[in-house]
Amino acid sequence: MKKLKYIFLAILLFGAFGIFYAYTIFFGPTVYQETVLYIPSESSYEVLLGELKANDLIANESLFSLLAEKMNLKNNVHAGRYVFEEGTNSYELISKLRGGMQTPVKLLINNVNFKEDLAAKIASQVEVDSLSVWNLIHDEEQISAMGYNSDNVMCLFIPNTYEVYWNLGLESLLSKFKASHAQFWNATRTAKANSLGLSPNEVFVLASIVEKEYKHLDERKRIAGVYVNRLGLGMKLQADPSCKFALGDLSIKRVLTVHTEYDHPYNTYYYAGLPPGPICLPETSTIEDVLNAEDHNYLYFCAKEDLSGYHSFSKNYSDHLKAARLYQAALNKLQIYE
Repeated sequence: MKKLKYIFLAILLFGAFGIFYAYTIFFGPTVYQETVLYIPSESSYEVLLGELKANDLIANESLFSLLAEKMNLKNNVHAGRYVFEEGTNSYELISKLRGGMQTPVKLLINNVNFKEDLAAKIASQVEVDSLSVWNLIHDEEQISAMGYNSDNVMCLFIPNTYEVYWNLGLESLLSKFKASHAQFWNATRTAKANSLGLSPNEVFVLASIVEKEYKHLDERKRIAGVYVNRLGLGMKLQADPSCKFALGDLSIKRVLTVHTEYDHPYNTYYYAGLPPGPICLPETSTIEDVLNAEDHNYLYFCAKEDLSGYHSFSKNYSDHLKAARLYQAALNKLQIYE
C-alpha cells in the first residue's frame, strides 16, 4: 500500500511538473530581445514555423505546435512585418500572428536621383520588389492615366516618411503616394506655382535642380530666384547638375565645355527651358523655397573661389565671368580638372 502511495505521489509530482513546464512554455517569456519577423505573402504554416525557429522564438516545438493548433494558427497565417518586444510569451506571439497584428513600416522616400534609385529604395523597405516598381514607372499606359509620362512621373513621389504595412501591394502603395501628392499640392502651393508661371510639376523639376546646386540653406531662395529670372527671360538655365544627370555621372567635379555640348534633353546648357523631368527628388523644404523664390535681378551665380560652398551672384555676364575665372583658378590650384 505504501509503495502505491509513493507511485501515486510521483505521478502527481510529475504531472505537476509537466503542467508547470507547459505553463512556463506557454506563458513564460519566449522573446529575450526585441525581434522583427518578416512573413512573406502566400506563406504556409510551415514557412511561418521555419521563420520562428530561425529567429529563436520557439522554446519547445512540440508544445508550441500544440498551442498553435488549439489557437488555429495554421489556418490564420498572415503575411507582414511583426515586431515582438522583449518578454513576449508564446500565447501573445501566436495571438499577434493569428490576428495579423503587424507593425507598420516607416517608408522613407528621400535622397533619390535616378528611377532605379527609387525602385531600389522602395524595395529595400517593403515587400514589393524593385522590378515591379521599375515596371510601374515605365508603364506608359498606366502613368499617362495619372497625367504623367515616363520623364515626369518622378514628380508624383513627394519625399516624405510614409507609414505603410510591409506587405502592402504595389497598387495600394501607389495610392498612398497619390494621396500624399494631392495633399502637398494644395490650393495655396498651386497658386504660388501659378504666380511663378509654372505648374506644380515644373516647380518640382526646378526644385530638383536647386536641390543639387545649393550647399547652404540661406542661399537656396536666391538660387531659385536666379532660375526663375532666367526662365522668365527665355534664357537657358545652364545648370551644371543637369549636365551630370544627362551624362549619368554625378561624380563629375568640374563641368567642362565637352559636358555642356552633350546633346541630351536633360542638359540645360544644350536645351532651353526646364528639363522634361526632375534630376532628383527634392526635399519638400526646397520645393517651398522655390515657391517663395527671392525676388531680385540676378541672372548668374558661380561658386566662390574660397570653396566654402557659397556663391557669387551677378546681374550681368561680365561680372559673372570675373567670378568664374576666380573659381576656375581655385580648382586649377587644387588640380581639379574634371
